[in-house]
Amino acid sequence: MPYLTYDEYKGFNFAEIDESDFKKILTRAELAINSITQFRLMKEENSLLKLPNWMQTQFKQAVALQVEYIAKSGIETAADAREQANISSSSIGSTSISMNSGTARSANDTSLYISPDTMNILASLGLLYTGVDYVR
Repeated sequence: MPYLTYDEYKGFNFAEIDESDFKKILTRAELAINSITQFRLMKEENSLLKLPNWMQTQFKQAVALQVEYIAKSGIETAADAREQANISSSSIGSTSISMNSGTARSANDTSLYISPDTMNILASLGLLYTGVDYVR
């Protein structure tokens, strides 16, 4: 079950995206979000529906923000972001590209391909927590 429908996305009034592009971008957004949330909402069927309504709405907004981020930036994966971060300049006439020779980024550096707004919402919902549960 997708985290977000096209109508829900349009209801948030973010950047306009064609419906066919939305479906492709949504898949990438869901992969990224599942990865950084450690697949919490996939581990149990209908986990999203078990959250309170206000949390479901905030989560859907986070997904919509990630969709918008991908649509605007064209960055779908960490590899795309790393490649783009390495380009220090480019030209169109006579095609010229210069690459940065700085330090390589980590393969799990989510700041490369996840919208900061998406990260803020997911963190506020507790979905980025990586600690260990402790029960006495």
